[in-house]
Amino acid sequence: MMSPKYVIDPKEGGEKKTGGRTDPFWWMFHGFSTIANRGVDTYYSRSFTACGFNWKLQLETDLEEDGEKYLGLCLSNDDAASRGSEIKTIYKLFVYDQLHGEHIQKEGEDYFHSKSLDGCCFKVALNKFDSSKFGLRVNDRCIFGAQVLQAFASKSDKGVIHESLSLNKDLTPRIYTWVFKDVSKSNMILKSEAFAAGGYNWRILLYPNLATYKGVLGVFLTMHNATSLASKTSVYVEYSLCLLDLHNAKHWKLTDKVLFSSGFSWGWGDFLSWEEVQDPSKGFLRNEICIVEASVVILGVDTIA
Repeated sequence: MMSPKYVIDPKEGGEKKTGGRTDPFWWMFHGFSTIANRGVDTYYSRSFTACGFNWKLQLETDLEEDGEKYLGLCLSNDDAASRGSEIKTIYKLFVYDQLHGEHIQKEGEDYFHSKSLDGCCFKVALNKFDSSKFGLRVNDRCIFGAQVLQAFASKSDKGVIHESLSLNKDLTPRIYTWVFKDVSKSNMILKSEAFAAGGYNWRILLYPNLATYKGVLGVFLTMHNATSLASKTSVYVEYSLCLLDLHNAKHWKLTDKVLFSSGFSWGWGDFLSWEEVQDPSKGFLRNEICIVEASVVILGVDTIA
C-alpha cells in the first residue's frame, strides 16, 4: 500500500482569497496534444475561490465508455475546514469553443462533503477535440472552466482568476542517484547535492528515523532555486523517489505529480518503516549506505494571471 503523501511546508501555493464570488474560473492547457500521448492521466488545477469556498478542477484523460474515449472534467471542494459538513453547490462545467465563441457545458447540483469531494463528471468525447466542426482545440490550446452559481452576500474585489498550464513536449525524465553514508548514525536531515532537471535545480532530503518522523525513513524532493520563480508561477512535476535494494533488487519506489513553488518540499514522511530499512534480509541499508534515486519530469509551467 502506498504511504500517505506529506508536504513539509503546508502553506497553500496559490493566493488565499476571501469573500464570495460567482465569476467563472478559466483553466488553459497549452500543448494539449501531450495529453493524448501520455494515455491515462489526471491533472489538477490550483485552488480558486468561489462563493466563499475553495475549489479545484480535475481533468481525467482517456476515459472509456461503450468503446468511445472521453475526457472528464470534475469540480472538487478544496476546503479542509469544511470537509466535516456538506456544501450544497450549484455549478457549471464547460469547455470553450474558441472558433464560435461559445461553450459546451453541463450544469450540476451536488453536496460536497468529506466522503465525496467530487461532483458529477462532465465527459466530452475525445474526438471532438480533433474535429474541425468544433473549436475545442486551436493552436494546440484548450480552455476548460467552471462557475459556482450558489450566491453569498459578499463578493471578492480581486477580479476573475485565470490559470494557465503550459505543457512540455519533451517528457524525458532526469534520473539522479545519490549515495548516503553513515545513515543510521545521523541525527540530522541529510541533503543531497543540487542536481539539474528541466531547467531547475533540485535536492533530495532524507529523514533517517529522526524525531520529526520517528520510526520511519522520510524522503522528500525540494526545488533548490524555487525563489527564482516568478510570482504566482509553479512548476508541474511528475517525480518518483526510489530506495534501491542492493541485495535482492526489490527496490521501493513511490511516484506523484504536484505543483512545486517557493518554499515547498514534496515527498513522503513515512516513505518506509525504519525496521524495514534496517532488515538485513533486505538490501536497503548495507555497510551504513543507502542509495536513493530520484526521477524528475517537468510536465509544464503553471501561472495565475
